Amino acid sequence: MKKSLKKKMLLLIFSFAILLNIVSIVMNYQNFASTAEQANYSTASTVAETCALIIDGDALESYVETGQRDNAYYATWNKLLDYKNTNKDIVYLSVVWFDEEGGNYIFDTDLTENGAFLGDKIAFDSSQLDKKNELVKCNKRLFITYADRMDLYRPVRSSYNIPMGYVIVGISTKEAAREQESYLVKLVIVLSTLTLVITFFFVWMVDRSILKPVNQLSVAVSGYANPGRLKGGESPLSRLSIHTGDEIENLFHSVKKMESDILDSSNNLAIAMWNSQHDSMTQLYNKRYLAECSDEYSMMKSAGVFYFDVDNLKKMNDICGHECGDEVIKKTADFVRKYQTEKRAGFRMGGDEFMLLVGNAGKDEMERCARQMKADPETKLTPPNSKVQCRIAIGYAFQSGDIDLDSLIKEADQDMYKDKQSHR
Repeated sequence: MKKSLKKKMLLLIFSFAILLNIVSIVMNYQNFASTAEQANYSTASTVAETCALIIDGDALESYVETGQRDNAYYATWNKLLDYKNTNKDIVYLSVVWFDEEGGNYIFDTDLTENGAFLGDKIAFDSSQLDKKNELVKCNKRLFITYADRMDLYRPVRSSYNIPMGYVIVGISTKEAAREQESYLVKLVIVLSTLTLVITFFFVWMVDRSILKPVNQLSVAVSGYANPGRLKGGESPLSRLSIHTGDEIENLFHSVKKMESDILDSSNNLAIAMWNSQHDSMTQLYNKRYLAECSDEYSMMKSAGVFYFDVDNLKKMNDICGHECGDEVIKKTADFVRKYQTEKRAGFRMGGDEFMLLVGNAGKDEMERCARQMKADPETKLTPPNSKVQCRIAIGYAFQSGDIDLDSLIKEADQDMYKDKQSHR
């Protein structure tokens, strides 16, 4: 009877271990593949951002219209070539703008007969055809995967924030595919062998001296399924104490060390994320965050933009010094913050330009708020006896239905310019 029960127990545990082994292999392999893909994406994103710094967005329009290459064109081309040649993972690096017929090449680093030159047009391939409308609009990043590479499309804009084309970075996936195949083979061998050993060992070692501390640790770690357990209160592991004098105790201390590292990393990541989305001087959102949330605003039923500019800031810097200019900038930021609400987000667009972006705005609300702002005495940033008089010029625009955030911002900027001119 006991022997039969033992066989049943062994069969049950062994069956569960085999199932767990299969799940572990699948999940580990998927995680490895996802990490490899993310690494390729990060590489492509870094390359694209670097190339975007190299490329003069304002000059692209001239190259497209005239088809003429100047010294600056060749200098940029050589930089792109050098950058590609220093990174073995880059198999494709081009600057292209798209119309309904296909891609129009501005720069291409492929110097073989398969490469393209300024003005060459190449029809959409099957993968690009699926994203044709998005490629033509050129308003967001795209990611296209091929059999042996993955391409990242990063929009390039002019200084007026007008889309001029894409930087296309192709990263080879051949090496990643080989690594994944090798990893899968090793994973199957290692996990299968480990499962067999642990299964038989587990049958022999099931007793309270092992199960109790393991169960305690398991319960503590499972507490992390609730994110609130890590916010403000003590962590699940802080209430646990294990003194077994063996590997279980070492595991406990390792997990506690991992917990500390995770909390530190999470805090650093949160700080880095905040800094990446905010202007360091004014603490308002920056243009990078605007790009991240532009799609969200474009899908709203209506949206409004207030655009602000500081009159005479350059004169203030020249006559009174940059410290006085910085104070004027900070006062302008305070003015923008004054009118922020849950649905109004303040941005520093650069230099002396600020913006208040209003989601699901009403036209009457926009007009009422605009009158309130223009009548606000705090638009005068300097006292009457100041050597330089600085004020805030204000413009606004409203759209409902299909929201085009770029045109909305441009319209508000133009309205602000009218306000600026009316006070000169």
